Amino acid sequence: MARFSALIPYRQVWAQSIFWIGYFLFEWLNTGAYLDNFQQSLCLITLQIPLLIVAGYWNLFITIRHFLLSGRTTGFWMSLAASIVIFGLLRRYINYTWYYPAHYVQGLEKPLLYWPKILAESMQLHLVVALFVVVDLVRHALNQQRLSERYKREKLAAEYHLLQSQVQPHFLFNTLNNLTSVSMHQPAQLPHLLHGLAGLLSYQLHESNRPTVPLNKEIAYLNDYISLEQIRYGERLDVQTNFHEVNHWSELMIPPMLLLPFVENAFKHGAARSEAACWIQLNLTQTGNRLVFSVENSVIEEPLPIPTTGLGLANLRKRLEILFPNNYELVTLQEDSQFLAVLKFTIN
Repeated sequence: MARFSALIPYRQVWAQSIFWIGYFLFEWLNTGAYLDNFQQSLCLITLQIPLLIVAGYWNLFITIRHFLLSGRTTGFWMSLAASIVIFGLLRRYINYTWYYPAHYVQGLEKPLLYWPKILAESMQLHLVVALFVVVDLVRHALNQQRLSERYKREKLAAEYHLLQSQVQPHFLFNTLNNLTSVSMHQPAQLPHLLHGLAGLLSYQLHESNRPTVPLNKEIAYLNDYISLEQIRYGERLDVQTNFHEVNHWSELMIPPMLLLPFVENAFKHGAARSEAACWIQLNLTQTGNRLVFSVENSVIEEPLPIPTTGLGLANLRKRLEILFPNNYELVTLQEDSQFLAVLKFTIN
């Protein structure tokens, strides 16, 4: 018995026990009301329930799981036919030996091996068995669906954390390039650059691992990053920001470092690729619960080929697919001497 129980996970035991207890009570009360004799009904169901349970597990584990679900149709039909004959005979024998003499003497008028009655008894038994098997298969299918959805969520979460973790080394790579350039051409500005970098790294350390951060913190982070870059480019770079058309931005929550790739991209492929005067314009607007973030920057008229190995916007697109599936818009457009990127997404 312990070996048999070990075949069934603990939760399955409870679910299947509830089924058999429910069936026992239903059959007892229903038949008792029909016969107007609950004692006789109790005797009948008590005699039949052990055989029903054995037949139920035989068909669930052998007929269905072992043969049918593994594609062995010949074994399935043989097991089903054997179940119909064997359990039909057993049920006929139990009723004929114990139930009929005490409660239904007329049933003894036919011989024990009366096949029409045996098949009728078997069909009644297998209707209950079929219900038991269907209920268990449905429960199993729902459980598998739940596990599959959980696996997909965990996989997406792991993929998102990987993408998010790539933002930090990508940011550090770009910033180290800035440090190298400033140390060579503007060494006096290096302490200010290092101080600003410490603040940005503090934000990444304490905020970037959270699922969401207040929008005002993300904007403050972008402003600090812009200030850091302006030390490098000086007066030849004109940066205009418009972040004040958003209401209650301290209460709005967005994923951390979601907007940074746009700003990095504007500096990397705009100001960093030109020795002349250049400009960047950033706008953030809100319509209901939808945010629109746009970054527009100047580019040289005959730009050098943009490297395709960067992580910026490619990483961002993957993150957006996970965060806002089918609920965001990301548009990039290059015309003449300017480049425009627009992101629209819904916030909670």
